[in-house]
Amino acid sequence: MSHETDRLRTILPRRPGYNVWMKKVVSTSAFADSETARYRLRVITHYHRFGLAATLSAFPVKRSTLFLWQKTLKESRGKLSSLIPKTTRPKVFRQMNTHPLVLAEICRLRKTHYRLGKHKLYPLVKRYTDSLGLVAPKESTIGKIIKRNRLFYDQPTFGYHDPGRKQPQKKQKTRVNKAPKPETGGYVELDTIETIIDGIRRYTITAIDVKLKVVYAQTFTTKHARNALEVLKTIASVLPVSIHTVQTDNGSEFEGVFDQYCQQQKIKHCWTYPHSPKINGVVERFNRTIQEDCLDQYQDEMLDLKLINQRIKEYLTFYHHDRIHESLADQTPSQVIGYNINYQTPKSPICV
Repeated sequence: MSHETDRLRTILPRRPGYNVWMKKVVSTSAFADSETARYRLRVITHYHRFGLAATLSAFPVKRSTLFLWQKTLKESRGKLSSLIPKTTRPKVFRQMNTHPLVLAEICRLRKTHYRLGKHKLYPLVKRYTDSLGLVAPKESTIGKIIKRNRLFYDQPTFGYHDPGRKQPQKKQKTRVNKAPKPETGGYVELDTIETIIDGIRRYTITAIDVKLKVVYAQTFTTKHARNALEVLKTIASVLPVSIHTVQTDNGSEFEGVFDQYCQQQKIKHCWTYPHSPKINGVVERFNRTIQEDCLDQYQDEMLDLKLINQRIKEYLTFYHHDRIHESLADQTPSQVIGYNINYQTPKSPICV
């Protein structure tokens, strides 16, 4: 509008009251675009023409509202744009007040376990606040704190999977064509995570009970069948039920002495179809969890087996005792089976 005004000033001769006239043009244009302002002017016009009683009867407005509109128009010296509704946006906003200790704890938890969202962080924060006698923030507040403080760290990376590679000939195996949904514990899935550090390979073999969500993982220098057997025996030592079915992919670490042990113990060994990770979905999802929450953080320690396996055991303790699982109705695996899971000491009851 200012551009058009400057153009008119150069074409038209200089006239007294030009600026006042242009302001009225602008005011009238804004008024014409506001349906609410035109309605208010219609009410005021009706009042001056037919009186108060007729106006209140014809329009759903109160006497005080009518006089307020008329006062606003009068104080603006008849500017029609004064009838345009003003913004009702508050000038002072409520501020989110979080105790500094609680804020520091949320930052610490998020940095240590940066893949946990607000839902899984809430019970950990509540436990901390209860110990200090403070009020725990709601899940939505925790989410706002994460967003406002930008508590976002490493993003997940995904490797390329070539579905067209040639498959070697294998013996006949008992295969499953869909993801299992057991009603009780004892159905265990196993898989292997391969990590390459400075050209050196490390293999983390993982195992998880599909129903109870009890897990175990250990890193080795090779993916030999005896290493997979060690993982299977270890998780079997803490489960409250006997393992009746083992499900794996077609890796060589699940052949040889591993398969022989399953036959000797009357454990059914099932294999998934090639290029079908969804069938082994439970352990595949745990692989991503332990990679993002643990292994990726300690890549510089992967070459030291003793050190990295100690890190894994520390994470497994957190996974079993503190990290809630939505598939377990927001409980921990230890709460579900009724005792603390510790791979270094015997089973001990949970103190409620």
